[in-house]
Amino acid sequence: MLKRILKMIVAQGAGVAVVLIAQVLLPPIFLHSYGVAPYGEWLVLSATIAYVSTLNFGVTTYASNELTILQQRGDSLQYRRLQASTLALMLALIVFGTAITVGISLLPLDTLLHLHTISRKEASLTALFLGLQMVVQIIGGYYINLFMVIQEMHRGTMWLNFRRLAATLVAAVLALFHFSFAANAFGQLAAVLLLAAATVVDLRNRMKGLPMGIRDADWTTAKAALKPSGMFAMVLMQNFLLFQVPVILLQRLLGPEVVVLFTIARTVLATARQILSVVTGAIGPEITISFGSGDLKKLLQIFHDSERVVFSLIPVANLGAYLFSPVLLSIWLHKPGLFEPYTYALMALISGIMSIREHKIFFQFSTNRHARLAHIIFWGQLAMLAVSIPMTKWLGLLGFLYTWLLSEITQTILLYFENRKLFSHDQSITMIPVLKLAAFLGFSLPGCVFLVDYARRRSLVTVGVAATAATIVIFAASYFVFGLKIVQEKVFARVAGP
Repeated sequence: MLKRILKMIVAQGAGVAVVLIAQVLLPPIFLHSYGVAPYGEWLVLSATIAYVSTLNFGVTTYASNELTILQQRGDSLQYRRLQASTLALMLALIVFGTAITVGISLLPLDTLLHLHTISRKEASLTALFLGLQMVVQIIGGYYINLFMVIQEMHRGTMWLNFRRLAATLVAAVLALFHFSFAANAFGQLAAVLLLAAATVVDLRNRMKGLPMGIRDADWTTAKAALKPSGMFAMVLMQNFLLFQVPVILLQRLLGPEVVVLFTIARTVLATARQILSVVTGAIGPEITISFGSGDLKKLLQIFHDSERVVFSLIPVANLGAYLFSPVLLSIWLHKPGLFEPYTYALMALISGIMSIREHKIFFQFSTNRHARLAHIIFWGQLAMLAVSIPMTKWLGLLGFLYTWLLSEITQTILLYFENRKLFSHDQSITMIPVLKLAAFLGFSLPGCVFLVDYARRRSLVTVGVAATAATIVIFAASYFVFGLKIVQEKVFARVAGP
């Protein structure tokens, strides 16, 4: 198990590096090549069509989890039926997604989205190619997740990394040469399609006779998969509701300049969660394998050890990202004015709570025990968006952030009770670590705000030195407060053991 986790940590780490490359590389290039307002409209177009990626109806996640569980239990007959039936569903959804994408591209997007710097034709073609890219990502994601069945999820993750990196590099090069948004989107589509085909070829060579087609598909099995897949779709819809819809709302309510500020702030602070996702992503396959084999003792051990690691790193990653934000914006974008201390502090706190929530989600997500999780996440995000509209009109961007923070706290509390149910209300699972972490963040963040404000009045070098020193202090405190030392000793003992 440890060897597989380490491989996944490497693959997930590479994935974080790829995402960071995109986040660091694309904004300055797009801002330089197209300008602030056009870049804001590119973000709005991307957000508008991104929901297509949720049209897999959760089939990919449900199928990969359930197929892994069936493979662990040796149920080859049901495995064949489920694999073929879910793939048939995926193909039907791809046809539907393509039709939806074409339909959206025919709408007057320039009017609907308040676009002023690009033409209607340009907006339509850009939306079409971005949407088709999402369609390719759907089928590519299905086959990538099948690597988990043969316990080589790290390999599938690396294929995903290659695909994302190719799209990023193509986008950067085309933007540097001032290609149109439509040409840029088409170039990304071509790169993603090529890498998706290569992934399928590699998977076929490693499946050792396990089926990958639709030969054994039947309607009864496909119909039975619809409900749990639909629940996963509700969970996965949060990516659109939480990351794309706010961009559209802020564009309509506050304008493209605020969209850029919000997106850049979220990008900087999201770096913290991406670092932590290395841990959660690495243990995901092990959660599914342990649950499938019925080893609940190992599953409980994974829960507590991963909680210690994640909770120890949440303050370091999120507060560290906040402390270094002025330096990053000055060096990266050459726009230090984009740093607003209070806005970034709220984003850091939101990001920290989201990291707690995402750890809780993973155990429900990876065991297909996600029915109540789906309702908590989906309806929670919808409620947040509904309340955020009047709050944004009243308090501007800060009104949206206050609403988002309250939503994250509420969902985290509800998910704690779902984790308890998964482990049959095991007494070792308590809210104490969550409350301890909340207190740690609440106590440390005001000090970080004061430190950044003090250092910014002097020089950029002072900010960097102060941020480095404060991050080291936060790590030292987290190391002991949240029990990272316990996990370290276990790992070293395992490595040194026979």
